Amino acid sequence: MTAARDEPGIQIRAVGEECVPIALLILREASQWLASRGLTGWTDLELQHTDLPGHSAAGALILGFAGQSPAACMLLQRNDPIYWPEAAPGSALYLHKLAVRRSHAGAGWGARMIAWAKAEAQRLRIEYLRLDTWADSRITELYSRHGFQLVDRLPKPECGMVMCRMECRLARKDL
Repeated sequence: MTAARDEPGIQIRAVGEECVPIALLILREASQWLASRGLTGWTDLELQHTDLPGHSAAGALILGFAGQSPAACMLLQRNDPIYWPEAAPGSALYLHKLAVRRSHAGAGWGARMIAWAKAEAQRLRIEYLRLDTWADSRITELYSRHGFQLVDRLPKPECGMVMCRMECRLARKDL
């Protein structure tokens, strides 16, 4: 996957297994912050079951750096058999676990990471960027502001939550 935008001191890139601990730290920090505000975040159990080493080996673990400081992370996968099992292979990239370190909050990292994911999908000539998130949360508003539209809502019986699927159709440049 490619490097990031042309902002001085900003780099977004796929990282290896050596960055798994910092990605986990960012995810836990973001989840704790959400919980402190009464919002839904990832549980420690969910984070433990996320195969970050496997995602890093597949080139799907993405970190954003402000200078040398890790500022944000996300997973950008080529498939999502859990929430998008009907999707045709190669039709989308799937954004998961976008999180920003509290020390970098309010500095546009969510928007940067989403823009990078969109650019990566376009570079790969992929038409959609898709995700799943907790329904009825402020997080859906964030994604809506960045061009994502609600596809549907799905119950998640094992935890009593409702998830929603969202997608952003990208410009089909040179497809």
